[in-house]
Amino acid sequence: MDAAHLAERIRVTAGGKKEEARAAVALIFREHEGTLQLLLVKRAIVEGDPWSGDMAFPGGKRMKEDHSIMDTVVREVQEETGIDLRACRHLGSMGTVYSTVRPTLGVLPLAFLRESDSEIRMNEELVSYQWVDLKRLQASRGWATVKDRDVLAYLIAGEVVWGLTYRIIERLLEIIGQG
Repeated sequence: MDAAHLAERIRVTAGGKKEEARAAVALIFREHEGTLQLLLVKRAIVEGDPWSGDMAFPGGKRMKEDHSIMDTVVREVQEETGIDLRACRHLGSMGTVYSTVRPTLGVLPLAFLRESDSEIRMNEELVSYQWVDLKRLQASRGWATVKDRDVLAYLIAGEVVWGLTYRIIERLLEIIGQG
């Protein structure tokens, strides 16, 4: 799969009511050595944060000063990774998903293609990041024990991708025809 196919599948299939979202995350793709890769970040461990230490997508909650959910994702990604999404190609958005931890928190995944290879500068909210090949991601599906329960997950380079991030990836793979 290349970026053009990805953009077309997201444009044709995706949807969702943006007004329902109180938070947004960025699915940031890049083409690297003939493969399409997706950026995943690992959140820092913070007491009281239900997503503490989890693998995730960069993003966060909408603030009063954000005029739109797009403003939210641009601001959050810039703060967390140093990536300026305004310099990336917006591919579209997927439907709003809801947290099982906070059921009233609607999160809108927005997809972007990063065409430059500028440096990623993580802030204190993140401890690491990795670019994951979509084919490798799909092949890594399995089970893991997280917080004393067995969950469906992606097992990537010693990390467990589960919960909301897992569900967003499942939806993405379904949209692009690899689910």
